[in-house]
Amino acid sequence: MKLILLRHGQTQWNMARKLQGWRDSQLTPQAKRRLSALPDAKLQNAVIYSSDLGRAQATARIAANISGSHIVTDRRLRERCFGILEGKEIVDHEAGGVYWQAYHRRYDTPMADVPGVESELLFEQRIMSWLDEVGDKYKGRTVLVVSHGEWLRALRNIVSGTPSWHQGAGITSNGEPAVISLT
Repeated sequence: MKLILLRHGQTQWNMARKLQGWRDSQLTPQAKRRLSALPDAKLQNAVIYSSDLGRAQATARIAANISGSHIVTDRRLRERCFGILEGKEIVDHEAGGVYWQAYHRRYDTPMADVPGVESELLFEQRIMSWLDEVGDKYKGRTVLVVSHGEWLRALRNIVSGTPSWHQGAGITSNGEPAVISLT
């Protein structure tokens, strides 16, 4: 199976440096233009899976308009929940207090002390559940996955055998597709 990983287009909150998590923000006009230029050859005959969050849904609709494919919405593709940090401007870990320090160290130390944050274990189980189901269902097919930065980073880690919570290759740019093959 070939996975085309696509982080949702840039949002108003991305521009304002606000942490979104399970909260939402509209795509910017520039993001809509950029996404409309995705190469249709890569998307032909792809099954499109999207997070249920609005920014991913809006991105998936643009891809579906290009490819003519339908969208399967799946809650398991949501971004990681960042609890009380969601909706707040991302600040320097030194000046931002203990919760922002935990956020900036999330690839080294679990964020267990941040109220409302989704644990690394639950986040990984959610990703693995989706991957197992889709891997069995779409062997030999192309699946476009429209999701979020942390989710896609963790998925790439899982596929490569790296612990999901490590930084790995990092977070991809908004609207930038990446292709991985699963055997």
